[in-house]
Amino acid sequence: MAGDIAGPVGPVDSVVLQQIRDVLVNEEPLVDSAAVDDPVNPTELVVEFSSGLDTPGRMEITWWKSGTYRYHYTEPDGIDFRFDNHPKENAPDAHFHPPPDAGAAEPSFLGEETQLQVITRAVITRWHKIAVEGATLGSLNVGTGD
Repeated sequence: MAGDIAGPVGPVDSVVLQQIRDVLVNEEPLVDSAAVDDPVNPTELVVEFSSGLDTPGRMEITWWKSGTYRYHYTEPDGIDFRFDNHPKENAPDAHFHPPPDAGAAEPSFLGEETQLQVITRAVITRWHKIAVEGATLGSLNVGTGD
């Protein structure tokens, strides 16, 4: 991931990671666990789900003090996608790496949104619609409304 960032993003914001954790634990019933990777020097929030698109998966979330972020979802069978907002060559700062393999970046439906609660809810709502309601993978990065 670090090689994907084409500019400075600064330190990780551990307070924001805890706020994201609280949103997910309180609002998404399929969250099995959510904890930072290192309580002293966290680099990401790791969220484990009891269900997934094909199999139970996990989301690794990083939020930097600069307001840049990464929501990276993976499953053991290879489904992989990511919502990012950070400097990246040949892509807008807010971009999406689509499944099944988090391929080349495309503009993100999140655009210039900066509020962590809005971004977190939008990402998890789209994941939930696919994992639980059977929506298509193509709907992950479509539209601005939930």
